[in-house]
Amino acid sequence: MNLVSYIKNHGFRNTLDIVYMYKIDQVLRRFFAKITKKKPLKNLIVIEGHNDFDSNAGAFYDYLIANHYNDKYKIVWLLKNKRPNNLPRNVKGYYLNKPSIMKNYYLCTAKYILTCNDSIGSVRKEQKSIYLTHGPVSLKSFKGKANIPCDVNYILMPSEYLEDILRDMYGISNSETPKTKILGYPSHDLLYRDNNELKKITNREFQKVILWMPTFRKLKSSNRNDSSVEQKLGVPIIEDLDTYNKLNEKLREKDALLIIKIHPMQDMSTVKIGDKSNIIVLTGKSVKELNVDNYKLMSNVDALISDYSSAAYDFLHCDKPIGYTMDDLKSYKLGLIVDNPDVLIGGPKIYSINEFLNFIDSVLDNKDEYKDKRHQIFNNIFKYHDGNSSERLAKFLKLDSGEVNDNVK
Repeated sequence: MNLVSYIKNHGFRNTLDIVYMYKIDQVLRRFFAKITKKKPLKNLIVIEGHNDFDSNAGAFYDYLIANHYNDKYKIVWLLKNKRPNNLPRNVKGYYLNKPSIMKNYYLCTAKYILTCNDSIGSVRKEQKSIYLTHGPVSLKSFKGKANIPCDVNYILMPSEYLEDILRDMYGISNSETPKTKILGYPSHDLLYRDNNELKKITNREFQKVILWMPTFRKLKSSNRNDSSVEQKLGVPIIEDLDTYNKLNEKLREKDALLIIKIHPMQDMSTVKIGDKSNIIVLTGKSVKELNVDNYKLMSNVDALISDYSSAAYDFLHCDKPIGYTMDDLKSYKLGLIVDNPDVLIGGPKIYSINEFLNFIDSVLDNKDEYKDKRHQIFNNIFKYHDGNSSERLAKFLKLDSGEVNDNVK
């Protein structure tokens, strides 16, 4: 498509935005790739996260800093949000979607490029690029939605059990790059450690704390809407404020807290709920302001409510009850990754507010009827059930020697 046709189809302003965010960077990257191609790569690690300093990239970065890898390597973050002022020594931050000479120089001279959301492959064949993913697996299909460049060297997988399914989702055959690697996910390391993440949200003590993490339906950045069912309050199940107030009253009577974590990609104009005495609503903005880590928070709560999201599979590592809201399943446009979702669902399917309240009651009453099935799914989906995935990734990359060790298991 030529420039005139693109402007006609997408508008002049959108075309300018695309040129500014991507095309200038492409020109700069080609330039630096040409002038650096005969020079040795530098001890540089370029990292991109789902929402900056989070997900697998953020967890691995924390491991690198804690183990003083920034003494040997310069770490360069590709950021979507405001650049922090207090980065550790030898750590830099550049905006992912703004042209930058230094950013593209680093991309062309780094030994390692690690991404979670906006996948970037190797600019030079000597580099090692890994798509860490920002979720191990979700029930929702993402076929055609994830663009993994052919010059990405590796992509993390959770287990042999899901490898063929996920290869199909990513649109890569067994003979193509990227190669798959099963090392565990750095973000899951956080689920095996003690922390006080809940204290960042509330100082009150509750008998039970339940975390609700609905996946996004309507994107804030485009016209994409993954469900044809209108969610009147911007979340599943709850149809009106009267029901929302009754839910809060039930939680108050039971001395329980419900934390509703809105997906950072959700169009916030659709969200019509707010904090109540026993309900706290977290948004992408407030999560950043409070410096809350999703995985650390998961390890602090007593149960999770999810849906088609990868959060339900992350939470399997916590070995606590999970409920799945599926009231818009028939109208969910993306579909699911398997024909029979029961093989991947380790908890009750919730289609109505009464079933939602029943799940909350079961948590408050310490009932866990799906424990055995949850264990079976957990064992199938994940090869590793520990908190050592960052260590395995560092060994795979051979950060101490600078050479990838493809024999790490």
